[in-house]
Amino acid sequence: MRVNITLILFLLVLAVGIGVVWWGGWLAARQAEAERRFQFPDTANIVEIHLVEKQEDTVFFALRLVRREGSWWIGDTLEAFMQPVTSLLQTLAQQMPRAPVASPAVRNVLEFLRSRRIEVTLYFRHGQKEMFYVGGPTPDQLATYMLRPGSSQPYEVFLPGLEGYLTPRYRPDLSVWQSNKIFTALAVELRAIQLDYFGKPQESWRLERLAPNTPWQLASGEALDSARLSEYLLAYSGPFYADDLVSPDSLADLPTFADMRLELWSGKVYHWSLYLHPNSPLHYYVRLWHSPYFCYVIGRYTMDRLLYRRADFLRPLR
Repeated sequence: MRVNITLILFLLVLAVGIGVVWWGGWLAARQAEAERRFQFPDTANIVEIHLVEKQEDTVFFALRLVRREGSWWIGDTLEAFMQPVTSLLQTLAQQMPRAPVASPAVRNVLEFLRSRRIEVTLYFRHGQKEMFYVGGPTPDQLATYMLRPGSSQPYEVFLPGLEGYLTPRYRPDLSVWQSNKIFTALAVELRAIQLDYFGKPQESWRLERLAPNTPWQLASGEALDSARLSEYLLAYSGPFYADDLVSPDSLADLPTFADMRLELWSGKVYHWSLYLHPNSPLHYYVRLWHSPYFCYVIGRYTMDRLLYRRADFLRPLR
């Protein structure tokens, strides 16, 4: 009887030992799989992406992309340019490890990722959250160093079919992600348009109408030339874009050239100021007041079609 109990205990201990070894191996394999997982094909359910570029623990740039109503937005105010968003989603769905970083290089790569990295956080519709770190290019410029949090094994990650590294697709540089949009409006949506030329009230004007089906009028009461008005309203045919984002410091000490407001029937107001470019007679600077953190440069050829003087609405066509 005692022999049977001893045998049973031995077999039980053996089974537990085998189970522990198997469980440990399963956990190790699962952890190893998680450490090298950089592919997230379920991009349709990604609802938010955070990109934070850091040096040591200092944040250099941060960008929050949010999916809303079929579009992607930067934070809550600015619609994102779809080309880099599409490129990023494609990268998330298809990127994969080319190889783990070789043991002799691991220490240097980890130090590099600690000193300069982009922290990527993905939020999914069903509550899942994924995070990984993006570093710089591998020596051959064909892959990117990446690391999962909690892991000490970085990987060389690449996108099949792409001859290049992936870091630029993750950079939270606002000028890459936003579409330089000044306004979006069709002529039929407009209730009033006002343009004030600073120091030149005789050239300033306000167009308005009492209802969508009533004619436009100048607030000054002067009679409009219908052909000139129709020609002018052709400019309001959808999104209106600037050329490039610039620092607000570019506007320092520049006098305001003109101030413009669009008032829509929906109640939305677009408001911006124009400044003469100090170094280029072919460009203006634009500062948005409906998105006050954004300043742009725009070609005069593009903007001048909005910049009629009051007399332009009165002068007959020749």
